[in-house]
Amino acid sequence: MRKWLLILLLVSLIFIFCDEKVIGPEEKDIGGTEKWSFETRNDVESSPAIASDGTIYVGSGDDNLYAINPDGTLKWSFLTGLWIGSSPAIGSDSTIYVGAYNDTLYAINPDGTLKWKFPTGVVESSPAIGSDGTIYVGSWDYNLYAVNPDGTEKWVFATQWQIRSSPAIDNYGIIYVASGTNLYAVNMDGTERWTFSMGGYVISSPAISSNGTIYVGSLDSRLYAINWDGTERWRFSTGSYIRSSPVIGSTGTIYVGSDDDSLYAVNWDGTKRWTFPTGGDIISSPAVGSDGTIYVGSHDDTLYAINENGTRKWAFATGGDVNSSPAIGSDGTIYVGSDNGDFYAIEGTSEGLANSPWPMFHHDLKHSGRADGL
Repeated sequence: MRKWLLILLLVSLIFIFCDEKVIGPEEKDIGGTEKWSFETRNDVESSPAIASDGTIYVGSGDDNLYAINPDGTLKWSFLTGLWIGSSPAIGSDSTIYVGAYNDTLYAINPDGTLKWKFPTGVVESSPAIGSDGTIYVGSWDYNLYAVNPDGTEKWVFATQWQIRSSPAIDNYGIIYVASGTNLYAVNMDGTERWTFSMGGYVISSPAISSNGTIYVGSLDSRLYAINWDGTERWRFSTGSYIRSSPVIGSTGTIYVGSDDDSLYAVNWDGTKRWTFPTGGDIISSPAVGSDGTIYVGSHDDTLYAINENGTRKWAFATGGDVNSSPAIGSDGTIYVGSDNGDFYAIEGTSEGLANSPWPMFHHDLKHSGRADGL
């Protein structure tokens, strides 16, 4: 009799344990399921910008800028002359700015019609928008362009090499942009403030902290922290190239990917907090959610959700490498593109972006590239 009571008690405990695993808090609402996918006809390396009305704008290698409704249906598409690797930015008047490989910066109305186009060299850089509406964009012709909201040239700042990095603007209107191995600080009138030299070519785009520190990665495998006066604060070494652009979490932690297949969490003093391994290069820039979750894509055809302590929350398999940097909608939806030509909306757990100085690529959902952008 005692034997049967023990067996019954053991079976009951097993059922209780299993039931708790199904409904326990550690397993509830972890996200990572697909809401919808939108098919383009080529790689989606561009990162999405999201307008106030929920419209998602993203470029594709099929030469189109797409406007996608929140339910995943097509709103409109705008055909440029060549591949779009640049990520769009949205102005205060809802104009969408995006560059293309046909040597052009485009301004597109919210209804999908052309507002104006401005001649440049190849534009891989994503535009940043100043508080006065000036659009700043880099080009392969070695120039940083400042363009007025009406499409006329304001000024041109010459660098020494191609600009593939996207500019960032601090609270005082100073523009930071990388070219070759240099990071330039440019005044609002187009004059040089200072130049900081790194040990390798820079594709990574700068992130700016609340105290004015600029973080940027280099192909010399280092993440640099640079003071507002152009002096070095510290450098942090990874195992390979850094093409990913850094972001900043609500606690001041800096997150950046590396071609050594890892995402790094770096403390504000330049020491390592943790490393998260993936199965491929990380060119995608992370996005940090309001609950501390970090989202980042990898060349192992996966978007990862990572807990604030560096453990895996979930992983979502895409059909190709993820070069696109994710964006987090106000309802927690994660939007990201893949090199299989698909653009995904994925269930997340964060209610929007983290309250931090630079929580995602180009600062905010509209990709203002500006420290005080909204």
